[in-house]
Amino acid sequence: MNIRYNEANRKIEIKDGLKTHLMGMKFIMILTLTNSILNLSGDVIKGFGYLTVIWLILGITSIGFLYHFIFKTSSLEKIPIEKIQGFNERVSSGRKKYYITLTNGKTRDLLEVKSLEEAKKVTSLFKKNGILV
Repeated sequence: MNIRYNEANRKIEIKDGLKTHLMGMKFIMILTLTNSILNLSGDVIKGFGYLTVIWLILGITSIGFLYHFIFKTSSLEKIPIEKIQGFNERVSSGRKKYYITLTNGKTRDLLEVKSLEEAKKVTSLFKKNGILV
């Protein structure tokens, strides 16, 4: 678990590679959206077919994922404690995933926290340093 509290600048430091992962996902979604727009621009002249519908679905899905990655997910590696609102969990595909809720409405996934014991360690770290009440 690579979550530490830096007392000097009052920030939580997380080293898990999420920033690189999200940048790659944004790039792939932008590439898919661009490809979708280019394919749809040629199909408007010819008429709609099943490939047009597939590219339309891919483009709309890419827009949805881009919205989520840009406006709802954070990839900060150094989070000031004033910006942390809470520590939560959600169940996705039968697995518990833990995340930090930030004051700006975004969430920061904690990829390294996989078990209940690690979640308790993070909770105690937050409570010990006055982040959570």
